[in-house]
Amino acid sequence: MRRFLFAPVLLLACLPLTCQDAEAQKKFAGTWEAKFKDKVICTIRLKAGDQISGETAACNINVDANGDLQEPESTDQPDSPSPILNAKLHGETLNFEEKDGDDVLKFEMKLAGDGQAELRILDAPVPVKPIHFARK
Repeated sequence: MRRFLFAPVLLLACLPLTCQDAEAQKKFAGTWEAKFKDKVICTIRLKAGDQISGETAACNINVDANGDLQEPESTDQPDSPSPILNAKLHGETLNFEEKDGDDVLKFEMKLAGDGQAELRILDAPVPVKPIHFARK
């Protein structure tokens, strides 16, 4: 009889974790934009679900030697969306990856207030200061 009582207790113990995960996903779900001089330089779209998922689109991020944003280079052709890979939530932080040709770029998006977030590019070849995003 003890064995059967133990299983429901384990299931109930996991419910708060599922709720937290769903709540964390809701905080990130939506369309996020980074702007430089009032021009959108990157869009991240995130969807809640069994696991958070999404894509990046039209990301044209240029930085100087100090890691500060610079005017993006103009491109004549629109950038096709790139799927977000290996998305993992850790409280107020979302870690994810994106393929760039043969390379894999790693990112960390951290909530910085209501509808505000900062994106860090991890392991970038040059240091990049956090990029501010606002939920649209």
